[in-house]
Amino acid sequence: MNYTKIEVFSYVRQGIENGTMVPRQAEKFARIIARQGNVGETVISWSVDAQGNEIQEKVAQVQIDEQTNQPGWIATKVDEQGNVIIDNNGHSNEWIIADSTFKKKYEIDPKNASLYRPKGGPQIFVQITDNIILNQWGSDMQIAAGGYINITNVDDMYGISQRDFEDTYKFTDELEKKGPKL
Repeated sequence: MNYTKIEVFSYVRQGIENGTMVPRQAEKFARIIARQGNVGETVISWSVDAQGNEIQEKVAQVQIDEQTNQPGWIATKVDEQGNVIIDNNGHSNEWIIADSTFKKKYEIDPKNASLYRPKGGPQIFVQITDNIILNQWGSDMQIAAGGYINITNVDDMYGISQRDFEDTYKFTDELEKKGPKL
């Protein structure tokens, strides 16, 4: 399967302008477990394509967050009981989040102190129809067709696989306008 490296801003702008991408609003509902990582610790993020084949989305290392001078966090997807979810290919879903971003996006779940719940409101996404590679927070990430790009903040757009989106977000509304100005 071929993946094309894209410049995310231009790719999304063109998709919205030609009508192949329609901005939609969604809210995060999924809980995670997380721990602050050790600088240099490597995390491999896995996903699947439309046929269920594994995709090594990204290899990243925990780094010091320039805003907080603290190491990033390693987040892991869990089910409603807090058990780590293992996919059909035997992988847990882990990724690295910068310390400042983690503190903005997550808080301890008052119903289960071993979990973190999302905070913040609705976000805006477009679905992709191509297999793409985008540079995300300093490293390349592969996303199969059907995945999404979060366009809520045009200065910090990022991708998420279709599987991970469906496990993490729910659509709240079709946007009446064409989303943020690109």
